[in-house]
Amino acid sequence: MIRLHFFKKWLIAPLLITTILVWAAIITMPDSNLHVSFLNVGQGDAILIQTPNHQNILIDGGPDPQKINLELSKKLPFWDRTIDLMISTQPQADHVTGLVEVLQRYKVQQVLEPGVPYNSLIYEEWLKLVEEKQIEHTIATAKQEADLGHGIRLEVLNPPPKPFQETSCDVDNNGVVIKLTWGKISFLFTADIRLEAEFELIEQRANLRSTVLKIAHHGSKTSTSSQFLATADPEVAVISVGSNNTFDHPSPEVVQRLEERLGKNKIYLTSENGTTEFITDGKQLWVNVEK
Repeated sequence: MIRLHFFKKWLIAPLLITTILVWAAIITMPDSNLHVSFLNVGQGDAILIQTPNHQNILIDGGPDPQKINLELSKKLPFWDRTIDLMISTQPQADHVTGLVEVLQRYKVQQVLEPGVPYNSLIYEEWLKLVEEKQIEHTIATAKQEADLGHGIRLEVLNPPPKPFQETSCDVDNNGVVIKLTWGKISFLFTADIRLEAEFELIEQRANLRSTVLKIAHHGSKTSTSSQFLATADPEVAVISVGSNNTFDHPSPEVVQRLEERLGKNKIYLTSENGTTEFITDGKQLWVNVEK
């Protein structure tokens, strides 16, 4: 791209572009910390985990293909087009729509999902792409574990070996609940589970205690019971939710319950804070907000 010396005025643009690319590479280079970003994708869920071993794990993709693309482009280096593990916590559109786009744009190594029966064109498209691309496809069940290196563990807590049936919403209650742990710091990702799944997890003495709790179902009153909060005993809560959504999420009851337990400053909403990133070395926890 470097031109002959007598075209000096044209050297500025290529050099500037090169400088920008170099600094972009430096800024987005993976470090030795664990990064967990609750992406601002509107009324839906999308969480990106980036490990010290340079693994990218995407939990859900939100309802908007453009938004998930934008958010991933902010977090991943431009040369990194690999998602090592894609987790669809459940097959509804606010979780899986963006995942279709990610499958088309990134190289996905493995997918994990609950495998619950669900009649949806977008879910069927996602399944078709997974099959066409010959991606390793695993059905989630409690007690599955993964070692992510450096002592970081990923553990599946839900759905149970015998899936929920005839609950208030089987699709929600059979959602994939994940716990991510490194040293003293842990994250609990609760998908859209409802009270029935919460109480079953408590009864089964699942390892729910966590530093950061992703509030289930965008803060709907169908979950986040006092009993579940007491068992999880989080220090920080995050609600993935869209601004001015038609569901009136999060529920005032849930927000009040969280404020009474944690205080207002320990609750993050993507609708207010934008993408919310937690960074940890397994001992300490830092948070960056977009807004």
